[in-house]
Amino acid sequence: MAPDQSVLFDPSALPGLDGWLLGMGWSPRDWVAQWESRGGLHLATHAWPFAVDPRWIWGVGFPLLTALEKAARSNQRLLFGLNGLPGCGKSSLAHWIEEAGAQLEIPVSVVSIDDFYWPAAEMEAAMAGNPWSVPRALPGSHDLKLMEEALDHWLESGTLHAPQFNKSLRQGRGDRAGWREHTAAVVLLEGWFLGVEANNDASLDPPLTPAERQYRSRMLQQLDRYQPVWDKLSSLWQLQAPAVEASRLWKQQQEDAMHQRTGARLSDDSLRGFVRMIETAIPQKALQTIDRADVVVELTLDRVVRELRWR
Repeated sequence: MAPDQSVLFDPSALPGLDGWLLGMGWSPRDWVAQWESRGGLHLATHAWPFAVDPRWIWGVGFPLLTALEKAARSNQRLLFGLNGLPGCGKSSLAHWIEEAGAQLEIPVSVVSIDDFYWPAAEMEAAMAGNPWSVPRALPGSHDLKLMEEALDHWLESGTLHAPQFNKSLRQGRGDRAGWREHTAAVVLLEGWFLGVEANNDASLDPPLTPAERQYRSRMLQQLDRYQPVWDKLSSLWQLQAPAVEASRLWKQQQEDAMHQRTGARLSDDSLRGFVRMIETAIPQKALQTIDRADVVVELTLDRVVRELRWR
């Protein structure tokens, strides 16, 4: 299908994008023209599970693909990170990146930190006693030794062997389901607390229950163990919510959409526990202010791309 030339995107309409493009060596006009010539808004449209705002593609998708393609030409193996709260659209964006990259022959693979969840028995032990009754997703629910070894092997050899996690197994508690081999020059690693440091600044937090407060110290200790993985990142992109509480609305919308598509959804109690975990397990200041983030894409409560900031 030919690209739609009726309305061309204006990079100056998104604060920060013009400057970022110039820093990447692109004139905004030439950048728009080359993405239009490669499909524009029609590129890999099948990869989106929902109707997508064009500003997501022009304001996040194409800039991230631009950075990944430049990295792929560097003759190095580079690990990029993508951070964003549950429900923000992070995983859908990552899936689109992989599909669009494949169409354009950009050698990029997408891996989630959740692919490295513990197998069932170890996961049950790791999650036992958490005050939110969540079956996974917390710091400590991942096999960090396996993750580090897999990434190091890829950086050295070019081949990454990663497990795959199926959330539908064990009545929705999930389990490993096979392995996948990646040989791309660039890997995009995504996760909701990816790149977050163990900062105990509670200034943005809601009141915690005694059980949550006690468990918080354990979460910070666990989070500190992820830092060697974060140190492998050559670049980190953050999809920044207006506030951590936005995930409550986004997750509810995500569950409603899933129910419409598949008939399945989390129980009300499970959803409340999951959202409360997001809001209280890690200090909200740490989730919102990620010092190592190279590019921050500010989102509104409606998940509209508002601004792009970089360092």
